[in-house]
Amino acid sequence: MSLEYQVGFNYFAEWWRVEQVIKEEKERAKNGGRKPVLKGEREAREERGKEREQIQAAYDEYKEKLQVQMAKSFVDKHKREEWFKERYDPAYLKTFKAKLRSYRHAIYTDWERQLDDGIFDEFTLEGIYKNESNGAGGIVEKEEGETTAANEVLGVGDLLPCKGGELRDEAALQPTLLIKTIAPTVNREKVEEFCKEHLGEGAGGFKWLSLSDPNPLKKCHRIGWVILHPGEDAQPMIIDDRGDGRDEDNEDGAVKEDIETLQTPLGTAHKALEALNGKTVIDDDRGNFTCHVGVHEPPTAPRKKALWDLFSAPERIERDLQLAERLVFKMDNELKEYPEEEFGNVDGLSKIEQRVEDLRSKGWLQPPANAPVPAKKKEVEELEEGEDEAMEDEDEGLYDEEVDDEELLAKKKKLDLLIEYLRRVYNFCFFCVFESDSVHELTRKCAGGHLRRPRSSLTTAAKATARATATGQSFPYKKQETGDAEAEVGTVEEKKASKLSAKTQQQLQRAFNWVKTYEDKLLQLLEPDTVDLKKLGGKPLEEALEDEMEKYVRQEDESKWRCKVPDCTKLFKGQHFWRKHVEKRHVEWFEKLQNDINLVNTYVLDPAHIAPSRSDANSNGHFPMGNHVAATGTPRGFNLANMNFNPANAGMQNGFNMALFNPAIAGGNWDATFGHDDRHQGGPNRRGGHRFNNRTAGPYDRQQRDGRNPRFAGSGGRLTPPPRGGRGGGGGARFGDGGPGPVQSTQGRSIKSYEDLDAVGSGGNGELNY
Repeated sequence: MSLEYQVGFNYFAEWWRVEQVIKEEKERAKNGGRKPVLKGEREAREERGKEREQIQAAYDEYKEKLQVQMAKSFVDKHKREEWFKERYDPAYLKTFKAKLRSYRHAIYTDWERQLDDGIFDEFTLEGIYKNESNGAGGIVEKEEGETTAANEVLGVGDLLPCKGGELRDEAALQPTLLIKTIAPTVNREKVEEFCKEHLGEGAGGFKWLSLSDPNPLKKCHRIGWVILHPGEDAQPMIIDDRGDGRDEDNEDGAVKEDIETLQTPLGTAHKALEALNGKTVIDDDRGNFTCHVGVHEPPTAPRKKALWDLFSAPERIERDLQLAERLVFKMDNELKEYPEEEFGNVDGLSKIEQRVEDLRSKGWLQPPANAPVPAKKKEVEELEEGEDEAMEDEDEGLYDEEVDDEELLAKKKKLDLLIEYLRRVYNFCFFCVFESDSVHELTRKCAGGHLRRPRSSLTTAAKATARATATGQSFPYKKQETGDAEAEVGTVEEKKASKLSAKTQQQLQRAFNWVKTYEDKLLQLLEPDTVDLKKLGGKPLEEALEDEMEKYVRQEDESKWRCKVPDCTKLFKGQHFWRKHVEKRHVEWFEKLQNDINLVNTYVLDPAHIAPSRSDANSNGHFPMGNHVAATGTPRGFNLANMNFNPANAGMQNGFNMALFNPAIAGGNWDATFGHDDRHQGGPNRRGGHRFNNRTAGPYDRQQRDGRNPRFAGSGGRLTPPPRGGRGGGGGARFGDGGPGPVQSTQGRSIKSYEDLDAVGSGGNGELNY
């Protein structure tokens, strides 16, 4: 509980076992008793099972308590910083949301026009494996019966978009300035006033200020983007259909010659750069801030991330569609809080449903290029790319279940448009579950969005796991106990599990956990009242008030309760009288206490909050560590048994965490004064004779190759250090003259036999040579 991060289960389990050993030793020392005898294999296995249950319960309790403690500490540390107030303080948040709605409504109007113009008619989130892509949004020609195989290890970057999936948001290409660093104390409104003062709000002037999440690695500093209105003479930037800068007729990747001359938004940004760079934002309350600005250049080809294969299953598509519809409905209603006559009606969900129905009635909804063709086409056509060999042998009805029918195609299309709608209008990534205040912050967090894997690559086990995530069931494959030979597998799913390799089952478990976490985060936004605050690190208001107020009252007698609120010492007959006194006489203090509790709860309910339990500053996935940052916390795959360390040592009772990674502290007979002699550290010093001229030879130095020469007989193979001033040069005192004794000379080494240390023969069985 005193560490600054949450430890892993294995770390906690080893600590728990050591604590139990210490408690048992104390009990035996106090009450007497015999040490436990060795148990049989069956009893030991049963005890291990019970012990694991106890450890899991203790670990869950530890996590819950630690989350509450760390969330409160984090809020207390950062609640006065501007970025924290903007995200969680109700007064700041209300003002910012009002500005954000106005900005987003203009984006919604553009999106509505593009939807009606058919820009998104071919848009899709279907992906193609890189090794099967033909480079034009389709797949390479396959042999008869060849199907898409799932990758053995799923990676985030192993997919390319189908034709229509490479569509880019033009808002990312508008003229923009980058503010390179913004201190946590800098106020958003002051920066906005500064930009308006120097740039104006007309053509080529200030349009919107976007600020990133704070970076924990850089003392919670942020970066910012000053989004500009297009200049008066601005022409549209050249955007090719591929999104990679190539012309349709120019396959060698050459950039068009006149592209630079037409990029007038760049000229707009350079003018604004000269007006802002090096200028100072004046703020008498928080301190002045000098703006260091550059021209923002968006990524030329944003990387799209591949989703887990579970998202390609029909059951998962339906579940995600429900969640997306609820989220769009909620966010549209928040955008409607302005009067309709001022901003017009906002209803993205109805618009998308209507557009999908139009496409369906025209027959434009087609399966992706990598999907198998329906079985009925086999009689009149040759096998097409992506066709499954099951068409030849299996029943036609069984195969038809693997083909996207019109209903599923309509659901996929609606889901894809809703996800893109959330990205463009609300700068919200549906799968990462975080909201940004501009397309630039969204691109920094999640560059190109996500792609679904081909449905044909789903395995039977993946389908069962996807079905479990969609219906709220537990993971369908349980780990089998290898030690119990008499255990029988009862259910069908458990029988299937025995056929899965450990690697496949582990990957499915990871996918299941990822999908569950993603869905839980979405429900934090959709159903905040039903969330278990304690698991997230918060507490219900009434319970938290009781816990906090107990610290400010003291019972001095059966009917005497002393008020300990600052500057108050009144005495009351009962605790309920004291509670009324606090609510009536200490109104300001009581309201501040309530606000602090609500602030913690608001913070933990944010699914993209900066989590203090992670020591790697990568808590919400946006700030990957550099190579220079040393990793802290529990190592992956930690196991104390592999560290050659005896946890039963009594010297660990008060210093387990230090001894865990420093074996020198763990030794019970360690002599602290011995370490002050820099010539004789713990353990044998093998320095190779005269290799270091200013050092004495170690107590167990082996002979060098020419050590047989009589001239060197006095310097090699010595058991004790040489006398001071001897041939070794400046040697230390001998044993008996104040030098180290035999215990210290071998300290730190577990000696099995002298042959192990000093054997001359290469086989390790020669005679000792002193």
